[in-house]
Amino acid sequence: MNPWDGKTASFLRTVTNIIILNFLWVICSMPLFTIGPSTAAMYGVIRKWHLYKEHSVIRCYMNEYRLFLKQGFVVGTSWFILGSILVLDVYFFLLIPSNLKVVFIVIIALVFILYMFTSSFLIPVLVHYKAKGFSLIKQAFTYSFVDGKTSFAIILMWIGAVITLYYMPMAVFVIIAPVSMITFRFAMKSFEKMEEIPKIREQYLTVKK
Repeated sequence: MNPWDGKTASFLRTVTNIIILNFLWVICSMPLFTIGPSTAAMYGVIRKWHLYKEHSVIRCYMNEYRLFLKQGFVVGTSWFILGSILVLDVYFFLLIPSNLKVVFIVIIALVFILYMFTSSFLIPVLVHYKAKGFSLIKQAFTYSFVDGKTSFAIILMWIGAVITLYYMPMAVFVIIAPVSMITFRFAMKSFEKMEEIPKIREQYLTVKK
């Protein structure tokens, strides 16, 4: 039996596809302001792998990039910028020589927690439900708090990824796509639960294909 056939070939193809997808994300995110569309495109590819067992990478990524280009900029990139501003606000308030800084830090910290929970579902909701604008943020916010355990698990996983990147920056070429794949799988399980809740199904369920 040829050792490169069957499961071995499938495993190697999967690993190769993940590496290529991660590399595409890094390249397309380099201008920084394109991080929204590039992240949405990566999740779009992961969604097709998960739902349709599609094996293409480059062609699929470029198609998804074009599909989510506008929303990626409008929501995705803006959302990343908002997160950066919140982090800078915390740092700024820590430097303020005032007794009121504790109050400001608590307020910003609470806003950042809400931001993190919403972020855990934002891109998966974008690519899976094709939600747009404020309705996208509202849906991601609702899902994140209805299924708080999944949100918390996703947040912890990404905190671990960020810590890894802090100490090993070059890990960006191998860590983003795998963590995103796990995130999307968690999100899909949560979506299945959400679609069983009548009020959520009526309010948010849209065409997904």
